[in-house]
Amino acid sequence: MHIHDVLAELGHRMGLNVALDEQGVCRLVFDERFAVDIEASPDNDTVHLYSVLCPVPPENKEPFYERLLEANLFGGDTGGAWFALDGAHGEVVLNRTLKMTDTDYRDFADLLEAFVNHLEAWSDKLAGGELNESTDAPAVDRAASDAMSGFIRA
Repeated sequence: MHIHDVLAELGHRMGLNVALDEQGVCRLVFDERFAVDIEASPDNDTVHLYSVLCPVPPENKEPFYERLLEANLFGGDTGGAWFALDGAHGEVVLNRTLKMTDTDYRDFADLLEAFVNHLEAWSDKLAGGELNESTDAPAVDRAASDAMSGFIRA
């Protein structure tokens, strides 16, 4: 399905005018807290969802990055999205890529909702100080471990 059609349907259901701007980007804000950018490739076949999670902390970076990298493993604690560092802005970004040729409106809406839910969960972990604490043993997320139980590492 074409991204323009998906966004038009999303806007219709939300009662908003939702469309890409002249740069091919659309920003949606959820719960007045979470800004999610939707950016289409020039051919509109690929769409990127992304949102700034937080600035990079000035100290204790190693345990912070370690926790984010653990969450990235097989998308186990990120719902298939991943964390990246925007070095130019000193920010951690949660992002996900979608192939629109394989995505209909329902898929897009479900993926967007899951993306926002994971963004909220990680924002809450950050607000609770969970990502800034230095520990000797990494925290294990049982849901993430269960989600990865089907993968075989050789």
